[in-house]
Amino acid sequence: MSIVTDEQFKQCQRLLFISPVALGDFLYLKTFLIALKKQYPHIELDIWLDDNRCNTESWRLSRSKILQQWIETEGCFTRSYGCTDSVEASKIQIEQAKKYQYDVIICHSVSKSQQYSKIARLISPKAFIVSSLPKQKAWGLFNPITYRHSDRTFCLKADELPSAHHITDRYENIFRHITGLSLTKAELMPNLIIPAKVEPVTDEWLSSHFSDRNKQGPLIFLNHLSTNPKKDWQLTQLFELIDKITQDGISYRFVINVTQEDFQQVSTLTEDFVQQSQHQVAVFTVKEHFFELPSLIARADFVITVDTAILHFAFAAKRPLLAMMRQKKPYWAPPASKQSHVLYASKGRGHISDISVDTVFKQYQQMTKIAN
Repeated sequence: MSIVTDEQFKQCQRLLFISPVALGDFLYLKTFLIALKKQYPHIELDIWLDDNRCNTESWRLSRSKILQQWIETEGCFTRSYGCTDSVEASKIQIEQAKKYQYDVIICHSVSKSQQYSKIARLISPKAFIVSSLPKQKAWGLFNPITYRHSDRTFCLKADELPSAHHITDRYENIFRHITGLSLTKAELMPNLIIPAKVEPVTDEWLSSHFSDRNKQGPLIFLNHLSTNPKKDWQLTQLFELIDKITQDGISYRFVINVTQEDFQQVSTLTEDFVQQSQHQVAVFTVKEHFFELPSLIARADFVITVDTAILHFAFAAKRPLLAMMRQKKPYWAPPASKQSHVLYASKGRGHISDISVDTVFKQYQQMTKIAN
């Protein structure tokens, strides 16, 4: 029997899912949340995104806004609570959430499980609260005290997972035990439906940045930055890779993806590179709506990226994908196939920038040769 029973779901009017998810997390998690909504369509399903950092860092506030746009587009969620920029704003948001008197709250976090258990109880004194824990400490002996604000706790049952498993297997294990959901392997795979209204925006961007009709060659989408310097490739490496790819004389079009915070600096350096090389290279950042990004990825003939949400969007869009990852948490890697490959940082410090340009280029050549 699942932790939250079928009868509890039938009686539930409002459910809050608390998790400080990134874009890649949500791509996979939404599969299970949408399936839960379909099974119990009467429930108002809300999402709490606030990571409880309470600071003004632009990247986290921007990502939160993008996620809320995405959540609204899905059409299965009633409301969402984004990241706050101060302790006072966090308190105000908790007070807003209190008004909805949630019946069930599910908390899922890697590093802040105890904090979210307490926040959940502040939001709803009467809710049935389940906290999903990353791992058991001291065999769970102290859980009744540490998670006293939760009615139940659940820890991923690693012994039920195959040795070479994917993140979808981990989420399936969690949701099956907590909610009773049962999904097939095919149903676990992510999908990303791009709204029709975004397509003209992508068309206009491509035509304005690659206006030479005689040079409408393959479109290669590149992403070298993450939210962690250890997972970044260098822009100089990206430029060197572009030089190598263009040696075959084809009129490639390259798109370098960045966040708004990095846009100006990367644009300036890219302009200098283009003037020297005469390659077709444009820098892209989301301007108005989240779906501008996956829409452009879906148009790409090839995607090369470090370990960010980009690789998951490319996987969902079934684009040929070459990803660079550190060797931690391999279950986040896309399932191996002819059109997706992962290069792991196994040398030096184990940083992504330790993966050489030659290594990436040779793998790209091998993948494009197979495709052709």
